[in-house]
Amino acid sequence: MPQASGQQKAAQKANKKAKGGKFLPALCNVLGTLLLVVVIGLCVPLTVPLVMGYQVYNVTTGSMEPEISVGSVVYVKDTDPLNVEEGQIIAYQHEEGVIVHRVVTNRTSLGEFVTKGDANQVEDLEPIPYDAFLGVAEMHLPMVGAFMSIYASTVGKIYLLLTAACGVMLNMVASRMRAARRAKLVKELKANPAASSTAAAQAGAAAGASAPAGVSQSSTGEMATDASASESQAANGRASRTRKRSPLRIVRNVFIALLAVMFLGSGGVIGYVNWQYSLSDQLYSQAIDEYARTSPDESAGLEKPPITIDFKSLCAANPDIIGWIYCPGTVINYPVLQGKDNDQYLHTDYTGEYNLDGSIFVDSHNSRDFSDANTIVYGHHMMSGSMFAGLTEWEDQAYYDKHPIMWLLTPTQNYKVVLVSGHHVDAYSNIYEIIKTPGKELDAMLAEAKAQSTFKTDAEMDPNGTYVMLSTCAYLWDTDRYVLHGLLKPVQ
Repeated sequence: MPQASGQQKAAQKANKKAKGGKFLPALCNVLGTLLLVVVIGLCVPLTVPLVMGYQVYNVTTGSMEPEISVGSVVYVKDTDPLNVEEGQIIAYQHEEGVIVHRVVTNRTSLGEFVTKGDANQVEDLEPIPYDAFLGVAEMHLPMVGAFMSIYASTVGKIYLLLTAACGVMLNMVASRMRAARRAKLVKELKANPAASSTAAAQAGAAAGASAPAGVSQSSTGEMATDASASESQAANGRASRTRKRSPLRIVRNVFIALLAVMFLGSGGVIGYVNWQYSLSDQLYSQAIDEYARTSPDESAGLEKPPITIDFKSLCAANPDIIGWIYCPGTVINYPVLQGKDNDQYLHTDYTGEYNLDGSIFVDSHNSRDFSDANTIVYGHHMMSGSMFAGLTEWEDQAYYDKHPIMWLLTPTQNYKVVLVSGHHVDAYSNIYEIIKTPGKELDAMLAEAKAQSTFKTDAEMDPNGTYVMLSTCAYLWDTDRYVLHGLLKPVQ
């Protein structure tokens, strides 16, 4: 009796292990499947339409509201421009990027469209030639455009790949855990047949208790014993098949190893990037502490800069430093440099050392003293929010209302930067051409920028003034940029 009792306990313990061993693989399966569903869910609305012949664009301005809101994705189908009817929404290529507006008139005889944004008061300044026509916007989805940055940024693609790899690995780990559990059960059955018989007897007793009238306890016990034997044979068969599939197991193990390398490599890249972010934040925080001081003048912040810069010491550290840009209440508080070309300070900090964040720098073709009609200032859009990542915040009218001005300080002259427009452009737009002197070219550029601006302002343009254009990546498409135009007003 004590021996039988011990066998029963062993059988009960084995049953509990078998039940408990099912939870973890199931959890891995659920989590892995959820991760894969998330990745697929992000990819489908933006990739499947491309296979179906649609072009996909993200809406970045409110010119078509309320019909198409900011952050929507529009699906554009190539169509014969002669068949486009008035009232249809079309996409067309403009020097500022791709524009989506409604057709007011289709001038088939002239080969051009007259267009207008639903939210705009007047028609677009110039007719759109058929050559610039991209297609008709057949449908649109709100909010989806917010995810397009995942595909446009390197870090975003790494995160997407990492998520997919995690999902696949979790499902494969679940499969391995189940295979290991089956092998362990087979081993235990072989090592302890008495426990197996006891488990079978318990199953027979349970079955006998619920057996219908006319079925004897003996026959029920025999059925349970047969079931146990069948289970043992089935387990042995699975183990045998597992051994026969050894080449498949090798391939699977290699695949898991590759996924692990991908996972660790992606994690390493992300870790390195975050480490670089931390180094850059520390470096520029030290620069602020060392070279910038809060102005003691009580009127500072209105018509005078709220900070002063020790340019003598700063320029001694690096002669390429030509100014300092500052916007109260934001992270924009950096020295401004100019290199011999536009690559020098892409990934070089103001001390001349390598850094992923690089520096804020002026186009190498501009004058060092900001005397050109349009001076272009570049800065990275770092995922940490540093450098010029904050420029895209001016897409929001409320943000502009809180931050309508910046300050540009130089060794010889300080400027109040009155922001007049902000909008998305293509990296290869004509807007990146240097304009040396005021004139029609500058007026046309500023008028177009004002029309495309993501915020409205009462600030007036000065046709004879000088301007800065602050530029950063915006990630709504591969070559997307967001630019802010600011009028330079000299101050004491």
